[in-house]
Amino acid sequence: MMDETEADADEEAWLQLRPVEPLPSQCCGSGCSPCVFDLYHRELARWEAARASKDRSLLSGQESQSCPSQLSPETFLAFRISAMDRLTEDTYRVRFALPRNCQLGLRPGQHLILRGKVDGLEIQRAYTPISPANAEGYFEVLIKCYPTGLMSRYVQSWSTGDTAFWRGPFGDFFYKANQENSLEKLPWSYREKTRFGRLAQGLIEELVGSCRRKPFALVCGSAEFTKDMARCLLRAGLAEDSYFLF
Repeated sequence: MMDETEADADEEAWLQLRPVEPLPSQCCGSGCSPCVFDLYHRELARWEAARASKDRSLLSGQESQSCPSQLSPETFLAFRISAMDRLTEDTYRVRFALPRNCQLGLRPGQHLILRGKVDGLEIQRAYTPISPANAEGYFEVLIKCYPTGLMSRYVQSWSTGDTAFWRGPFGDFFYKANQENSLEKLPWSYREKTRFGRLAQGLIEELVGSCRRKPFALVCGSAEFTKDMARCLLRAGLAEDSYFLF
């Protein structure tokens, strides 16, 4: 039987092994699965089970931060920076080495999570590699830095040969190439009014003017694109309640 002092020491040892709950700043906010909070609750459940059974071997399921050839969505893995090119005053293309000339294995639509630490605060952000899917021995990421960005400060401190930690892949949307590249399946009444390519003011006015009833326009695109389209629609005679900007 353990005396009171030994019991207190054992309790303190278990408390030191308890997983630390992530800070809100450690979540990148991209809807990753598993999220850092999912991983925390998973590790907490494993710790509680080990503590209840007084069996510390149950904690051995925690993976180490090594650098195998494959990514893990649950564990951050170390990757060495093999090249870092400054493309503009605030944009960098960073190349990370993969062991044994392996491929990253991401599919279009997937991304990775980068972990950094600035002023003692751990942060995480999502980035999509820009290198070809079949690139061997490396992957590249394009990173734009911002004056007040915490991750930007971390990235700007990098040098060739440094190590950064990534986990992934994430993203449930998988791109499938469109097998239909013509307008043949559109209803006849829309074929002559459907366009691919650049939108000009004249084309918008033509489309709006050809409608027999008051049209309602849906605009989806980048922030600048939607602003431009809103101005074009107003000039074409549509009121603000006749279009919606996604």
